[in-house]
Amino acid sequence: MLRDDRFTDILINGLAICAALISVVGTGYIINHAFQARRDEDDASALVSNAISGDIESQRKLAACYVNGCPPLPRAEIIGCAWRKIALETGGNQPEDQEQARATCGRLSSSDIEISENAKASLQRRIEARRASAGVASP
Repeated sequence: MLRDDRFTDILINGLAICAALISVVGTGYIINHAFQARRDEDDASALVSNAISGDIESQRKLAACYVNGCPPLPRAEIIGCAWRKIALETGGNQPEDQEQARATCGRLSSSDIEISENAKASLQRRIEARRASAGVASP
């Protein structure tokens, strides 16, 4: 009987150690993902800020993110289309930008195109306001 109690104690202690290790590893996993989510948010915020500042590469990347999805940004082809059109204007009507805008916007319905045009106008107002506050003339 004493031998069975000792085995039970060892088993319970072993399981307690396993549970503690799993808890520590799980906590590390959660913390790591929380930090990664924060980095993703910071990256997305910087990307949006640069795009609104008129950076053509940021505008292209942001459009691609809205079309394909880049956490934490949601997939939103309507907004992606708006950014593609803005990049088209900012980049001087480059053939690559024309093709990307055609591919992105061509999938949208006519009502979605109208929404995209409204979004583009709103984004352009933000871009112009940013340029004005920075004292930069419009191109």
